Amino acid sequence: MIVDIRYHVVSLVAVFLALGLGIVVGANLGRNVNLGFEKQIQNLETTYEKIREDQRVLQATIDAKDYELEVANQFQKAIVPNLIGNKLLGKRVAILRTNTSVDFRYPKQLVDLLRQAGAEVTSITSFSKAMNLSDPQFKNELIQAFDLHEADDAKLFPAIYNKIVDIIVKGQGSSQLVYLQNKDMVQLWGDYNRGYADTLIFWGGGMIFENNFQKDIDVPLLDAARNQGITFIGVEPSFAVDSYMKLYQSKCPNTIDNIDTPPGQVTLVYLLASGKKGHYGIKDTARALIPEIRLNY
Repeated sequence: MIVDIRYHVVSLVAVFLALGLGIVVGANLGRNVNLGFEKQIQNLETTYEKIREDQRVLQATIDAKDYELEVANQFQKAIVPNLIGNKLLGKRVAILRTNTSVDFRYPKQLVDLLRQAGAEVTSITSFSKAMNLSDPQFKNELIQAFDLHEADDAKLFPAIYNKIVDIIVKGQGSSQLVYLQNKDMVQLWGDYNRGYADTLIFWGGGMIFENNFQKDIDVPLLDAARNQGITFIGVEPSFAVDSYMKLYQSKCPNTIDNIDTPPGQVTLVYLLASGKKGHYGIKDTARALIPEIRLNY
C-alpha cells in the first residue's frame, strides 16, 4: 500500500499543533493555579494575623480580669477580720460534717474563722458512713452503748441520732462516740468534754455521689438538732458537686452554699450574731448572695 506523503505531513503538523496547544493551555492553567494558590496563602496569612491579634486582645483582657480578681481577693482578706472580729463572743459552736469527700482542711479553716470572730469551737464530728442495723450483733452493741431500749429499727434509728446530738451539744463525754469511731463510722476532732454548745453547723455537700447519706445521716441529725431547740445552720462549699442545699433549706432556717469564700464566711458570722434568717450564696437555690449587713451588728 502506497502512503501519500501529504498524509504524513498533515499528521505531523497536527501532532505538533496539538503539542503546542497543550503547552500553551498548560502554561495558562498553571499560571491560573499559581495565582489562585497565592491568593489562598494571602487569605490564610490575613486570617492568621487576625487570630493572633484577637488572641493578644483576649490575653490582655484575661490578664486585666486576673488582676482585678487578685485585688478583690486581697481586699476581701483585708476587710473580713474587721467585719467579723469579736462578733461571736460567748458563742460555743460544734460542727457536724456529714460528707467526708470534701477535704478536712476546709472545715478546719472555718474553725479558724469562727475563733477569729470570738466563738469557741468545741468539736468537729465527721460521719463516714450510715449505720447498718441489719447486723444483729452491731444493733445490740448500739443499744447497749447508747443505753437504749428500742428494738424497732424505725424508732431505734432516730433515737441513736438524738443521743449523738445530745452528746455533742452537752459536751460531757464521748465514750459512745469513741465506740462509733472504732467502728469507722465517725471521726472525732476536738474536746467533747468542754461543756455545752449552743450552735450546730451542719457541713454537707460532697465531691462524689457515693458519699451521699442525706437520708440516713443528715435527716435524723437535723431532726435531732431541732428537738434540742438550739441554733443550727446548714452550709456547704461552693465547689461541692453533690449539693445538700435542697434538703438543708427544707430543714434549716439558715443556709449558706459558699462557706469556703469570704462572702459566705461573713454571712455565717452575721447570721449567728444577729439572729437573722435566710438562704444565701451563689447557687440557684440561694435567695441572695449576702444579707443586708449592718456594720454595727
